[in-house]
Amino acid sequence: MKEPPDERGGKRGGNVLLSRYLRAAILLLSVTDFPVGVTGTLRPPPGSFLIMLSRVVLSAAATAAASLKNAAVLGPGVLQATRIFHTGQPSLAPVPPLPEYGGKVRFGLIPEEFFQFLYPKTGVTGPYMLGTGLILYFLSKEIYVITAETITTISTIGLLIYGIKKYGASVGKFADKLNEEKIAKLEEVKQASIKNIQDAIDFEKAQQALVEKRHYLFDVQRNNIAMALEVTYRERLQRVYKEVKNRLDYQISVQNMMRRKEQEHMINWVEKNVMKSISTQQEKETIAKCIEELKLLAKKAQTQPVM
Repeated sequence: MKEPPDERGGKRGGNVLLSRYLRAAILLLSVTDFPVGVTGTLRPPPGSFLIMLSRVVLSAAATAAASLKNAAVLGPGVLQATRIFHTGQPSLAPVPPLPEYGGKVRFGLIPEEFFQFLYPKTGVTGPYMLGTGLILYFLSKEIYVITAETITTISTIGLLIYGIKKYGASVGKFADKLNEEKIAKLEEVKQASIKNIQDAIDFEKAQQALVEKRHYLFDVQRNNIAMALEVTYRERLQRVYKEVKNRLDYQISVQNMMRRKEQEHMINWVEKNVMKSISTQQEKETIAKCIEELKLLAKKAQTQPVM
């Protein structure tokens, strides 16, 4: 009876191949005759052995990757096991601003907090002795071997330190100047934006104040409308008065004209009738009497002395 395939066959096969290549590398290390260093430790040659060991590791990694390529169940499982999901609510606390300048360091690399942490336990010279001891340990045990690259690295670091000490201040001032110019421009834009927003706020407040005082405007408009209605009423009343007065004046004029015409007609009628009743002899006598009276009046006027 055929056994069912193992779902973890890819993983097991990869682990077996990787373990085999690591065993071969260890065996190669055990059978290789390395030269003995000054301190009595084995010193592997930096050239051929490292190349061989790198080839072994690379071939083992390639084989393990090829064997694990088809293991579809393994990949998501490992990813889900190692991935951390944030299921809680995000924090709404304000994020502290980043510091403008870095913390204090010594030797351009080691932070000051490291020395402060070791001072209560080792004293003032403890951190320096620890660093010096570690360097001497790595050199004595040939964990780190001094080669030509070491001299090159030290020279490069020295040149970098010299350049930083020599030109760091001027470059820093130039960078600070550029940064200040950028900050000044941004500050100018910020102030302009703040001014525009403040002007908009003031304008809005002024409009709100006008809206709050709109009842005064409504009162004035009501008074204007009432005054306009009153003026219109008085104009129409004056027009009615003038029309009535004109009509009454017309009636009075008509009545006066009728009375005058009646009087003229009566005078003419009386005069005509009187003239008809007077004869010619009476008329002559009347005229002669009038002439005599006029003569008497003239004589009296002549005899009366002049004052």
